[in-house]
Amino acid sequence: MKIEARKITSNPRKFSLDLIGDNYKINAKGNLSKLSNGLIKIDSTITGEMDFVCDISGDDFKKSINDDIVLFVKDGIWDSHKNRDYFDVVEFFDGYIDLEFIFRSEMESMQLDYHIK
Repeated sequence: MKIEARKITSNPRKFSLDLIGDNYKINAKGNLSKLSNGLIKIDSTITGEMDFVCDISGDDFKKSINDDIVLFVKDGIWDSHKNRDYFDVVEFFDGYIDLEFIFRSEMESMQLDYHIK
């Protein structure tokens, strides 16, 4: 799901996205809103199930997910040296915010984290 960045305003815009991958079945829903500094805030909740590998035993296991995620996105370059309050900003350069790409990347990051059954 791609949303044109210039159409996002300070009024929250709702979204819901179902993601199905080899190791997860997740629903992401939340709001997009533009902040006064030009960043777009993604305030969301992800729910569903993911497969993980136990880092101690090496066994696969499923885990229910219900996490709040807040991300910041910028259409163009974000100068983190001038804006020290926001270090972790996802940058896009084509005028569109690709929510599917963002949330699939979050799922991959979660799977690469340390997990114990």
